[in-house]
Amino acid sequence: MSGLRDRLARHLKPGKPAAAPEAGAEQRPAELTPEQAQHGPAEGGGPAACPLSESATGAVGGPGLGSTAAPDDAGSAPDAEESAPAEGAHGYAGNASAGSRADARSGSGQADEPAAPAAAAPAAAAPAHPEAAAWAKLDAELYEFPAGSFVRRVRTYPMDAYHGRYRLDALHEHVQELEAFHPEAEQVHAEGLLFFDTETTGLGVGAGNVAFLVGIGYYETGRFVVEQLFIRHPAEERAMLAYLEEKMKRFTHVVSYNGRTFDWPILQNRFILNRMRPDIDRLLHLDLLHPSRSLWKHSMPSVRLGKVEEAQLGYAREDDVSGAFAPELYVLYLAEGKTDVLRGVFVHNERDIVSLAALSALITRYLADEEPLETKSPGDLFRLGQWLLKMNRPPSAEKILELGFSRLQEQGEEGRTVSGDLLLRYAAYYKKAGVRDRAVELWNRLIRQAGPAAAAPVEAYIELAMHYEHGCKDYALALELSREALDVLRQRRRLLRRSEKAADEERRIAHRIERLQRKLRDCGKSVSERKASVKTAIPSRPSKPPGQARSAKPSGKPRPAYAADSLFDMSRNPG
Repeated sequence: MSGLRDRLARHLKPGKPAAAPEAGAEQRPAELTPEQAQHGPAEGGGPAACPLSESATGAVGGPGLGSTAAPDDAGSAPDAEESAPAEGAHGYAGNASAGSRADARSGSGQADEPAAPAAAAPAAAAPAHPEAAAWAKLDAELYEFPAGSFVRRVRTYPMDAYHGRYRLDALHEHVQELEAFHPEAEQVHAEGLLFFDTETTGLGVGAGNVAFLVGIGYYETGRFVVEQLFIRHPAEERAMLAYLEEKMKRFTHVVSYNGRTFDWPILQNRFILNRMRPDIDRLLHLDLLHPSRSLWKHSMPSVRLGKVEEAQLGYAREDDVSGAFAPELYVLYLAEGKTDVLRGVFVHNERDIVSLAALSALITRYLADEEPLETKSPGDLFRLGQWLLKMNRPPSAEKILELGFSRLQEQGEEGRTVSGDLLLRYAAYYKKAGVRDRAVELWNRLIRQAGPAAAAPVEAYIELAMHYEHGCKDYALALELSREALDVLRQRRRLLRRSEKAADEERRIAHRIERLQRKLRDCGKSVSERKASVKTAIPSRPSKPPGQARSAKPSGKPRPAYAADSLFDMSRNPG
């Protein structure tokens, strides 16, 4: 296993040690204002709050099997790793907090006793289970459930905590907008949403893939709670699933990122393999990967959750362990039994859960037409408008698409080149909406801004030909546009390998040309009668750039009389 540990060394950095507090001193997490949470603490203001490293305040749930007792007033200071901020801390308005040690001690059956002498303090603080102290360093506990035991880690966030640019309570303002995903369902409430993510031993959804860490998040009165359920070995899976089944009973929706096709089927398989039949199919699924693809697939290199939260939520992760390394770190834990190798996996999963809540708030703001659009490009506005149409928000979609079209016009007036694909998409939208004049304007603009003839957009020529043939009954102009399209395809064929698709397209255009010629003959007209009007109607393509056409180079010396333009031109060189 040394080779695996060496390969994963950069993911196994321990937390930075901190100075131990004085005995009996009250430990409180540093509080940040919203401005500090968003932009980081001011100079000299200390480190930003980190979910993994804060002192324990505010218990959630019941006591665990191996809950560690709080240090005695006269005893030694807590472990340095528990109170030290982890690397890569990020700012939050409030701090995530772990389960209270005092509550854990009172729940473990220990009676309140007077302070013992200093020499007896270590014995009084001894954990009830040998592993409890090791898990306590990760703010986790060995949790006892009627079906068995497993490891549970609980973190709580105040409602005014910031995750990037968005507060965690921002979802409550427009949570009813999520009904657009399931219009036939009952009303959506924030307290009915279960945010869900897993870390698994593989990438498939078969029986051999096990979710060794299940993270869930949910809203309670005045706080956002993240629970992480971890199995130390396969024998603990049934207990963890039984706890999860009990927890799911009060929720109506599951919110995930690619959970519909990956995380959720794995969880369903694990229930079946453990001979458990929970009623989890009643939960409606909100998979945020699908709106993310619709909105940002063409404007971002990747729509992975980490990239989306950085670009759209304004939250950049530091020293994050990629989910791709989670299976290997779990194997390393099984081999060595050291809990410190899992620190980055827990933090990564916790950040995913909190990001789901913030991303849900952003999605609801788009649906409610509350998100600012000043910095959006025409492409962003088009994709947002199309997504809103799909979500049955036509008034908002039309307003946003109108804004995108106006910005396209502004760019055209400034002489800026716009993506041909984007112009075609806008033109297709206006064609479907029946606004033909705008579609024709965009197709003509696309032809004008095209480069060499072989790069001219065939689609624009064909669309214009169909418009003039069927809409305007101008067969001569439609014929010329079809011939232009055929000419472009043939020039491409000289540069690129001939494909069956291109050959089919050529045949279709040739068939269109024949049909238009028959229509002109039936009307008793010829192409020559409309030649002048056709030339003025078809947008002219740019001329060939310099260097493509051969031109005679001027010579400084007079040309000899016997010189010929070609070896085969004997008229000027008879001898």
